[in-house]
Amino acid sequence: MSMVFNTLKRMESKIDHLSSQNPPKPRQGSESTRSDLGRPLVESPYRLEYDTPIRAITSPQAPNAGLVAQSPSPNLLSFSAHQTVHWPGVVATLPTSLVSAAQSLEPSYPTLLESGRPQLDPVIPAQARMPGADWLVSLSLSCVKDLSNAYFDTFNRVYPFIDRDFYFLSTLAVVVREGFGYDIESCLVLNVMALGCMGLRAFEEGGFATSSQAPSSPVIRDIMDEEIPGLSFFNEARKRVGFCLCERDIQSCQYYLVSAVYFAQLMRPVDQWMMTNRAAATCTAFFKCPPEPHDEYMADMQSRLFWTALVLETVIVQELELPPSRLKEWEDVVPLPKFTVYPYADKSRPRNSDDSYYHYHFLAQIAHRIILSRIRDELYYSNPSATLADELRHQLEQWRDNLPQAIQWTSEGEDQTFDCPADAVTMTLLQARYRISRFHLGRPFLYKAIQKPMSVNETDLKMCTEALQFAIDWPLALDVCVRMKDFMPLKYFASGQMFGQLFIFHALDSSPNPRVRDALPIGHKVWCTKMLRFMSELVESSPTVSKDFELLSALYHSP
Repeated sequence: MSMVFNTLKRMESKIDHLSSQNPPKPRQGSESTRSDLGRPLVESPYRLEYDTPIRAITSPQAPNAGLVAQSPSPNLLSFSAHQTVHWPGVVATLPTSLVSAAQSLEPSYPTLLESGRPQLDPVIPAQARMPGADWLVSLSLSCVKDLSNAYFDTFNRVYPFIDRDFYFLSTLAVVVREGFGYDIESCLVLNVMALGCMGLRAFEEGGFATSSQAPSSPVIRDIMDEEIPGLSFFNEARKRVGFCLCERDIQSCQYYLVSAVYFAQLMRPVDQWMMTNRAAATCTAFFKCPPEPHDEYMADMQSRLFWTALVLETVIVQELELPPSRLKEWEDVVPLPKFTVYPYADKSRPRNSDDSYYHYHFLAQIAHRIILSRIRDELYYSNPSATLADELRHQLEQWRDNLPQAIQWTSEGEDQTFDCPADAVTMTLLQARYRISRFHLGRPFLYKAIQKPMSVNETDLKMCTEALQFAIDWPLALDVCVRMKDFMPLKYFASGQMFGQLFIFHALDSSPNPRVRDALPIGHKVWCTKMLRFMSELVESSPTVSKDFELLSALYHSP
């Protein structure tokens, strides 16, 4: 990973030089100079060394982009996939019956729809079945441990911001000793168990054998089979967390991040953003108002929380019209996590060798968000620079080529075999990140081809062809991943990307320029059907997807 981040830093200077030579339209304001912090090499348990600060992940309303946000340039393209439906060239290719429907959509309609959703039902179904009793008392310690392990074997491997040793030896120990109370430890354990219910469901949906015991308690089975798996635990935590709202320690930050992941799984991005922002406030306090001196382990945990919050937030604010936190201001201060071992962990207990794989995956997520943000910040103009796009593509290829051997991939598609849900999701997420980045590199050129089809040259067409080729056969739509709907934290954003791609495919297919039509990849109609099917299964989970699917159904089934 050190090689990846060093490569990023070297190439940033070249990209800055290219973008300053002949930008399509100069931005107002300038990016502040970032100093090299000269961080020393530090050996970690998994040898995840770093020696360079990380490039900023710019969010839509960050300070250096504030003037652009206030006075948007007509040449500046939105990075949001949902804005594709508002492209003039796309609207011009729509059937007459859909033109008015598309034009009547508010530019920020996904944010408005998601913000207007009813609050999550506060009922605790398990308590309703056991009136007059403290239903949590009936839970055995083995059930709590099994659900916790299911969480660590699934969601925490994608976003590893809770340390398993600390959780079992400290957080859960408080609950075992004192029972479920109105403290942050109880709230965190309840949230972990809520996602653990989804994790166990994912093992069943994917046909994988689980290391955790099958739920022996009828109560646990009922909670797993709730309309929203784990809702009883999650609502119980929400009921109790009010007494902990002013805490700003690591466990309170973890509580908000687990809540954010739970809302992401429920396809409630605005609720996810709210929880991420609360975690971000705590992370900012770690570095703005540091607590008492702490050891290397605690400092590393703060880094894990910081980068998790920033990665989660960036995905949301780049798609929806929501303001970011101030986490970006600390990017050059907060080091990459080294995943330091909890010092009080049992040294005789064998370490999980799989952990390093998922830690590498997490660091790769961070590097990828840096590159994707560079693509958005430098390339998204209506008259994009092919030279700059080629340099950014080279940077992306460097990211892929320099990934640690443990997370390299040689094949894609249904021929891949996986041993557990986390293997399937993390590997397909890596592949999807690469493919969607290649698509995003070409999206400004696709805009140009749709808007002015007769003006595209051979270079433009090459960029369009490559982008469209990477837009089909998304790894996240693999059969094994589609089956595990209870372990798909990015499904809202994946469906949004598919929405934008389907409008682009239709617009290109309707182009008056045969050279533009020929850029469509072979088999794209099959992929369009597959994307529509993927979205149709998520309609009931989100008003945005419901509206999107309504428009797409009318488009693809119109005469």
